[in-house]
Amino acid sequence: MDTIQWQFAIAGFINGLVHLIVLTASIIIVVKKRSVASLLLLVGSLLNSVGLVGGFVYNAWAAQKGTEAILDAQVTLTFFNAFSFFVFGLGLFLLALGFYKKS
Repeated sequence: MDTIQWQFAIAGFINGLVHLIVLTASIIIVVKKRSVASLLLLVGSLLNSVGLVGGFVYNAWAAQKGTEAILDAQVTLTFFNAFSFFVFGLGLFLLALGFYKKS
């Protein structure tokens, strides 16, 4: 493998590790405090993880169909990732609001 392939592989590994850490933290938060905020964190994290894994599969499938399919896949994945991050961010925002109300 050349340098760019190694860099891509390392970045993918780190990205997957970060997703796993955030997913695990979201599960712990839901177990410790069940609320709308914690459930939104978990759902957003799950959707983000699905987007990560599904993105590889979807891109591989699109690559077989041609350039236009790859562009369509990227647009779809961008919207999906933005939505999942929005759900996660909304949960984090609600959790932060609840945290400061108790102080």
